[in-house]
Amino acid sequence: VPRDSELAKRARAAGLAVDERVGYESLIRSVAHGDVKRFRTLLREFRPDIVHLHGGRDSWIAALALMGYRPRPIVVRTKHNVFPIANHPANRWMYGRFFDHIVCISSAIVAQCAEKRYIAPSRLVLIPSACEVGIFEHAREARPARREEFGFQPNEVVVVMSGRLRPEKGHDLLLAAMPRILEAAPHTRFLLLGSGSLKGELEAQLERQQLTPYVRVVGFRTDVAECLAAADIAVQPSRSEGLGTAVLEASAAGLPVVATRVGGIPDIVVHAETGFLVEPDNPQELADAVLRLVRDPELRVSLGSAGRARVAKLFSVEALVEKTDAFYRKILAQSVNRSIG
Repeated sequence: VPRDSELAKRARAAGLAVDERVGYESLIRSVAHGDVKRFRTLLREFRPDIVHLHGGRDSWIAALALMGYRPRPIVVRTKHNVFPIANHPANRWMYGRFFDHIVCISSAIVAQCAEKRYIAPSRLVLIPSACEVGIFEHAREARPARREEFGFQPNEVVVVMSGRLRPEKGHDLLLAAMPRILEAAPHTRFLLLGSGSLKGELEAQLERQQLTPYVRVVGFRTDVAECLAAADIAVQPSRSEGLGTAVLEASAAGLPVVATRVGGIPDIVVHAETGFLVEPDNPQELADAVLRLVRDPELRVSLGSAGRARVAKLFSVEALVEKTDAFYRKILAQSVNRSIG
């Protein structure tokens, strides 16, 4: 795992053995001989049955390290985003021959991969990302304290957007929708969670539009679950999402979600059942969907409860572990059968 990463810290805290010899610092540079050598050392020490990869750099490190290595382990790659697979001979070899199986975190990614003639559909498996649902259920007790911290009044309806401040997340679309929402429902307030390159530009735009009094920009928070508990509605007007972690978390918090119909979001949000799906780059449709929820407290509760139940059933950590374990057992059994045959 990456050196000094949150994953490494949490794994150690859980009593797991952690190897940090292949660090993130080396993965973001060009693949170096030392990276490949360290990976081969790990292969000899652990002799894994499965090598599960999650990114481009580590995939190339593994590909080079496994050249001539026997017995070759099963190679699995998880594709976490909907960025197109470039039509390059190296990618065709990697996805078509090197990866034995490709795990996709959303049905949109499955469909994208299936369009490639060099990727056999039988090698694709859908295993969605997970959310620790219990954390968000317990955090509801923090609602009064967080609302007081952010200065929200009891009669105000709070709309939250969580995520990195980057162009593909669509913060500009929410800003474009705010005047329409506030004109129709002046008691609406907005809470923006997350940090990123657009923070300064976002705050300047709020100032220019005279929206600052209605919006709290609180930056990066480690207590996301408690912050979500302060809200009544969640929005995610993304232009691109592999699945949508922020949407998962908002649903786990029991919030109705207004989100764009892109990437993996429709896997999470069922239109008119757990929230509303709108077309991307359409601030007016976004505003109308938010206003429908602002005006109807009972609908907010109904959709939010259904969303929480859906996430608990399909996107819990337990569901992820169960699906991953079943997948590993299946491909190991197939490998043994091929060897015997």
